[in-house]
Amino acid sequence: MADEARPGQLVGGRYRLVRRLGAGGFGRVWQAHDEALRVEVAVKEVWLPPAINGAERAERVVRAEREARNAARLRNHPNIVTVHDVVVENGVPWTVMQLVTGTSLADHGAAHGPLPVEDAVKVAAALLSALGAAHDAG
Repeated sequence: MADEARPGQLVGGRYRLVRRLGAGGFGRVWQAHDEALRVEVAVKEVWLPPAINGAERAERVVRAEREARNAARLRNHPNIVTVHDVVVENGVPWTVMQLVTGTSLADHGAAHGPLPVEDAVKVAAALLSALGAAHDAG
C-alpha cells in the first residue's frame, strides 16, 4: 500500500473513507460512506507488497475480485457479511461490504473472560452454519 489511504479519500468514485477500523496481514478495513446510496459500509483495502512484479500484482487483483464474487454469492446467510462491490483504485483492489458494528469476540474475551458454555455453543453453531454455507456454495 505504497500510496497510503487516508480519511476523506474517495475510492471507486463513490466510497468516501471515514476511519480505519483495523489492519492485518492481507490489508486494512475502513469504515466508508457510500455517496451514491448514502449508507455506511466497510471497505477492505487489499495489501499488495511493493516488491511484487507486474504479473503477480495482476494475479492478486484477479484473485481479490474472484474472492469478492464468491463471497457475494453468500449474501443471504445471516452469519456472513454481505459483499456489495469490488473496485480497483490505482491498481489496488477494494472490497465493499456490509458494515458490522460491535465488539469482536477477541475483545469481548479480553474484557470479560471466556464465554459461558451456552454462549460458546451458539457462536460455534453460527460459525459452522456459515462454514457449511460457504462449502455448499463451492
